[in-house]
Amino acid sequence: MQRISSVEPKAAQGRTKELLDTVEKTFGTTPNVAKVMANSPAVLESFLAVSTAMGGAKIGGKLHHQIKLATSEANTCDYCNSILTHLGKQGGISVDEMLDGRKGTSSDPRTDGALKFARAVLETHGKVGDDDLQAVREAGFGETEIVEIVASVVVGCFTNFLNNVADTTLDIPKAEALNSCSVTGSCGCK
Repeated sequence: MQRISSVEPKAAQGRTKELLDTVEKTFGTTPNVAKVMANSPAVLESFLAVSTAMGGAKIGGKLHHQIKLATSEANTCDYCNSILTHLGKQGGISVDEMLDGRKGTSSDPRTDGALKFARAVLETHGKVGDDDLQAVREAGFGETEIVEIVASVVVGCFTNFLNNVADTTLDIPKAEALNSCSVTGSCGCK
């Protein structure tokens, strides 16, 4: 049962209504996570601003998405894994690329370097070692992209933590656990 109430768009007023209307126009629906964020217009507005800005990140939308999947898997956020899988399908991210994100590894050396660095950022709470920075640089990432990888982890953590606290009700098909996904292909990616 959801532990933080949702703000229903029909009942919203003022700035909250404007923001929820923006979500509806952008996504064609208003996901439950946005309805939970709408309890604080400042939070929803900040999330939308960061999400929009990250759309222009040098690392690209696919890698940003994969990093958020890696973060969601590490933080065991069922809601985020599910919505990111759903949005990834809509955005043309392949099943293998989404699984790579969730596993935090890739056969592509550049993507693998970014995902491993993102995982190090998460596991060390940002106190990565010099070797972690060297490895991500050797994978082909400069200062701009390193900052963007960290931002992707933080954005992922924010939504993971909020959805885990709220126990946000799934309003999209549930992504199966990674071990089921890897063995049966039943993750919802297909």
